Amino acid sequence: MSKFRNYWLGLPIGSKMKAFIVLLLLVVLIAAGFNIYTIQFSVVDISNILEEISRCENAQDAMTNEEAAFHVFVRDPSVESLSDLNKAAVHSHSALSLLPYDYEEIGAERFAWTWRVKNAYQNYSSQRDLICASLSGSDSSVPDSEQEWVDQLYQVYDMQSYLSSYLQSLSQLTVGYASDVYDLKYPMIQSIPYFQAIFFLLLILVSLSFVGYLTRTILTPIEKLASASRSISQGQLEETDIQVSNRDELGELVDSFNRMKHATKKNIQTLEENQRLAEQLHKEEMERAEMEKRLETTRMDLLQSQIKPHFLFNTLNTISGMAELEDAEKTDSMIRSLSRLFRYNLHTTDQFVSFSQELDVVRDYLYLQKMRFGDRVQYELPDPEGPEAAAFGNVMVPVFLLQPLVENAVIHGIAQKEQGGKITISTGQTDDALKICVADTGAGMNPDTLQGLMKTLRGEPSDVRVGIGIGNLYKRLETLYGPGSMQISSTAGKGTQVDITIPI
Repeated sequence: MSKFRNYWLGLPIGSKMKAFIVLLLLVVLIAAGFNIYTIQFSVVDISNILEEISRCENAQDAMTNEEAAFHVFVRDPSVESLSDLNKAAVHSHSALSLLPYDYEEIGAERFAWTWRVKNAYQNYSSQRDLICASLSGSDSSVPDSEQEWVDQLYQVYDMQSYLSSYLQSLSQLTVGYASDVYDLKYPMIQSIPYFQAIFFLLLILVSLSFVGYLTRTILTPIEKLASASRSISQGQLEETDIQVSNRDELGELVDSFNRMKHATKKNIQTLEENQRLAEQLHKEEMERAEMEKRLETTRMDLLQSQIKPHFLFNTLNTISGMAELEDAEKTDSMIRSLSRLFRYNLHTTDQFVSFSQELDVVRDYLYLQKMRFGDRVQYELPDPEGPEAAAFGNVMVPVFLLQPLVENAVIHGIAQKEQGGKITISTGQTDDALKICVADTGAGMNPDTLQGLMKTLRGEPSDVRVGIGIGNLYKRLETLYGPGSMQISSTAGKGTQVDITIPI
């Protein structure tokens, strides 16, 4: 025993754990094999024979039901009784097909009776079908005399009686076989629990002995390390060093732990100083971020204020021109639209408004432009009562999002074409974002002009000048949602399209 202990203490931890795992697997496999053997011995065979008895009883019951259904049909050959008989016949055929029919398993005598049942039922089925056909009128081959028909009917009754007796004999044989099997195995089944108890007791004793060795050589040093770690986590760095007799990996781990404890005290002081510096830097970063946020808000307010007078100036020019050409009724409608635009521009101080409010402003603006240009300006906006308004009307968007784009489309796109054009605003949703498309069929731009426009918007050197409205809108969208929130595509002579992505 001492040799084994010395050998065990000299093993590396990995080998000890492997040996323990192998032992556990061996115990589990032995226990599982023993249980499987006892279950196979005590349950499987009996379960099989009980299933065979059940199948025989089911066949008897099915045949009894078919006999009853046949008697009912003979007395009252209706469609309902014929249907019940057919169902009973199908059930009987299914039950008989499930009878055990393996010569090696059931033996010669039971096989012979099963063969008789199946063969008799096949002959009986033919005679039964002839009777049913003659009674239901579906078979023209009627017997020559009533006596001949009665003889055939009683022949079917006799076949049913034979089948019932055959099935009863088969069931008796099956029950007798089951009784013999049970009498043979019952004494051994009674002794199985005692064998199991003794076997598992031996396995438990072997496992406990091995676990004891494992605990003393591995778990005890680990518990000492865990206790010392908890003391260090509570700031108790003055504890005495851990002492163990292990010369394996655990011994090396304990020595390293003791050295680490001595170095931790010095490191803690350095970490505390670094933490104070990090907190100071974080505070300064937060203050700088807050200042940048305020600066950006002020800049956006300034950009918004630059859009308002520019828009109002152009609108007033339109109304003054129309007042000289149109009657007072149209001028009144234009003034009403303009008053709503004034109200929106002068009283909207929020950075964000609902998408439906932006559409209302654009609708008034395009009405004024249509009064100015007539049929040269056509437009299509989402229906205020339609599904797009219901889906996206309450989505919050930056204020003055659409008006600069529509104004640009009218002045630089449609107004430049003699036949005019159409402005279309549509919406969609992808990846939790609202997609807004502002498209026109105006003059458009060639690739060089479009490239220069995008450079100017990004703040790069370019010969293309950009108006206040579109420039401010591009900067606001980049500030709020990052680069790529606004995309412009255009084709000379065909029009321009602006796509905006607003996270919902």
